[in-house]
Amino acid sequence: MTAGKSAIQLIRYRPLLFLGTILFRGIDDLVPFAIGIIMKGFFDALTGESPAGLNPWTFVALFIIVELGDRSVLISSAFVWARWRYAISTLLRKNLITAIMNMSAPHRVSTASGEVTNRLRDDVDGIVRYLEQYIHLWGNTIFAILAIIWMVRIDVTVTLITIIPSILIITTVNFARRFIRRYRNAQRVATEKSTNFVNELFQSILAVKVARTESNVISHFHQLNDSRRKATIVDNLFNQLLRSISFSINHIATGIIMILVAEQMRDGSFTVGDFALFTTYVGDVARSGSLVGGIMAQHQRAKVSFNRMEQTVEEMPDEDLVKHTPVYLKEQQPPLVMPERTEADRLDELTVTNLTHLYDGSTVGISDISFRVPAGSFTVITGRIGAGKTTLLQTLLGVLPKQAGEVRWNGEVVTDLKSFFVPPRCAYTPQAPKLFSEKLSDNILLGLPWNWDDLNRAIRLSVMESDLPTLEDGLDTVVGPRGVKLSGGQMQRTAAARMFIRNSDLLVFDDLSSGLDVETEQTLWKRLFETQRATCLVVSHRRAALQQADQIVLLKDGRIEGIGTLDELRRASGEMRRLWEGE
Repeated sequence: MTAGKSAIQLIRYRPLLFLGTILFRGIDDLVPFAIGIIMKGFFDALTGESPAGLNPWTFVALFIIVELGDRSVLISSAFVWARWRYAISTLLRKNLITAIMNMSAPHRVSTASGEVTNRLRDDVDGIVRYLEQYIHLWGNTIFAILAIIWMVRIDVTVTLITIIPSILIITTVNFARRFIRRYRNAQRVATEKSTNFVNELFQSILAVKVARTESNVISHFHQLNDSRRKATIVDNLFNQLLRSISFSINHIATGIIMILVAEQMRDGSFTVGDFALFTTYVGDVARSGSLVGGIMAQHQRAKVSFNRMEQTVEEMPDEDLVKHTPVYLKEQQPPLVMPERTEADRLDELTVTNLTHLYDGSTVGISDISFRVPAGSFTVITGRIGAGKTTLLQTLLGVLPKQAGEVRWNGEVVTDLKSFFVPPRCAYTPQAPKLFSEKLSDNILLGLPWNWDDLNRAIRLSVMESDLPTLEDGLDTVVGPRGVKLSGGQMQRTAAARMFIRNSDLLVFDDLSSGLDVETEQTLWKRLFETQRATCLVVSHRRAALQQADQIVLLKDGRIEGIGTLDELRRASGEMRRLWEGE
């Protein structure tokens, strides 16, 4: 989908707001035409060349009326323009985030969140600024036509000198289009690299400290920022150069007009009022011409922004970025509908057959994984580091795309794993849970309605009741970016509470015990099976979990080494014996 078609689709999203903004801004753009006529009449009245009955005070009064009216128009346009601008920018961001949430391999975006943030912020703003150029185009075009007609009636030669700068500006900008696109793209890429590095740095602070490489990290960050600075300077310098060309041509044209009309003013064929009108119009007519050139330049920038946003999710059709979907700015947002458990959501048996995911066509990943998870069972997936435990869970849940195999829920094939394995069917706690810089309670609820009984139950199951008094505001404690105010164990138990409160049939834990001490982990499992016979699928290497397991799925090099109870695997598998003794 071309940038032009995408722009038309966006303009059609809120047409009344767009047309209303054009109307108000167009009136404002036409005000200089009225001001020019008033200026001509004022100076002609001062020199005694105005029609009878009109005096300078008449034109002063007209000038005040026009300016006050223009201020009222601008205030009115601000209300319409703001709603249009935020509707368009919100639509673009919503559609891109929706595509990210629905993509088959979201881990590709999570590892480049700095780049995505840059696109959601800067590229959306660039597209909206491009569309805003069309708001001013119509009023400026009408103004330029009226102004040129009025000036031609006074003097054709001087009028030609006035409109030539516009032609020069358009030609210059048209020639510079390829450079605009190149410099803007380079600036965006440099900004992405710098932003993404900051994101990665915050996630790797501990590794940097352990390796004692702070100076190297800072040096690399300086290099990225220096590249960004240079790219930004080049981009801005080129834009300022084009603006200076416009500014200089306008002043040169004014000087030429003064030279041309000097003789005519002496013989009275060109009045002081005519001169005031020309000097009032010359800059605005050239600006109207430069607006066309500006649209050309902004079109190239918008093309870069559209392409970058579309490339964020490769599987997203181009038209989905500008697809008309509801956004709620002034309107009442529809209530959040919580999914209700149905009989089909209840788990009797989960069956995994020949599940496969290999990274980038290599042999690393999982291959031909098959096992069953009966309702109410406690299944532990274990193996050495790199055996494929997390890959198996992420492929099963649809976080990673499956390349072969099938998953059945109560005998029915699940076609879309990612959208199926959600509450109330399934809840998941990853190895490194993500928390928001919000209240602890909000991180647990994540949009669920407040219910003390459910919240207290989730806190007790996650063994957090003794932690709340140690936090400054208990459940109202703002945990900070990525939960920095909490310990590693508290973060994992917060994520577990988030899972428990959703009361799902299948609970999936990815190495929850890595942040918990043995006693806390034992208490968690004990409480969970005291209150309900939940179906658990757990990645763990801890003896407490292995001893609790109804069955263990032992992985080695991405394949199943064995399935059975702990005693069965210890007798039959040397790999299991080594893992057990290594503990």
